[in-house]
Amino acid sequence: MLKMIQDKMERAEILQEIEALCLMHGTIGPSLECRDFNHRAALLLQRLEDAGYSRLADRAMSLLAACNPKDLSQCDKVRQASNALERLRELARENQEKEKG
Repeated sequence: MLKMIQDKMERAEILQEIEALCLMHGTIGPSLECRDFNHRAALLLQRLEDAGYSRLADRAMSLLAACNPKDLSQCDKVRQASNALERLRELARENQEKEKG
């Protein structure tokens, strides 16, 4: 029972982190914010891999592949990163819904 509660809490925390990344990505300006976003996305990837969420981890890797922080210039793959982030969000929501049902 305790394991089920912990798993449910972990899934909720992961979804919250994905939502936070979505908000963060929508407001990124300077390259420093882009680097912060990339760092948080990398930490999320590690957490997903550690938790055994391989499909979500695969989506997070796609996000990181599209996210390429540059010094003093705008990201040239904003749209690609946004799409990868949206797919990650959708998959996380689907997984959470499956667990509820």
